[in-house]
Amino acid sequence: MSIYENITKQLDELHEKIRPDNIDEWLEDVRKTMNIFLAGEKISHFRKTLESIEYDLKKDGSKNEQLKKIYGLINSLKTAEPDFLIERLRNSGWSIARNETGLQEAINKEALRLLEQTRLGKRDNVIGMLMRDFTTKKVKFPIELVEASKQKHDVNHFRAFIYAFLSNFTTEKTKEGGNE
Repeated sequence: MSIYENITKQLDELHEKIRPDNIDEWLEDVRKTMNIFLAGEKISHFRKTLESIEYDLKKDGSKNEQLKKIYGLINSLKTAEPDFLIERLRNSGWSIARNETGLQEAINKEALRLLEQTRLGKRDNVIGMLMRDFTTKKVKFPIELVEASKQKHDVNHFRAFIYAFLSNFTTEKTKEGGNE
């Protein structure tokens, strides 16, 4: 049985276990399995390994067909990686916003400035403002935000990353006794 077939079989078996009357039997497996897909770390390892293969094939120079196949896989992974990071940032922001109300309020107060700096692509300003808020509230700075600020991501990806994270912090206040 191929690795793909084995993984597919294992996922099918896990899916069949999921019922409301046996949550404790499958919850941790589902959580860990979802983390494999959402964290993107395993995907990054695949990409790095494939890039190493690509390097070796380029040195050889005679294996153009194999090199084209590897290029295709690497490009697929590169385009998928930002999506994984967006999801991780959204999840991280949601968790922090729900559990750290002081930080949620601090970020909400600066939301317009953060959004403007993000729109302008000013990575250092955005990350600096966020780090200040996290530090003053004594909350660990998410590694996902560090990854989002790296120069390897173009400015449009950076914007999407920050918007995904900040979407959990911004709230709208309404007048007392009325709806707006």
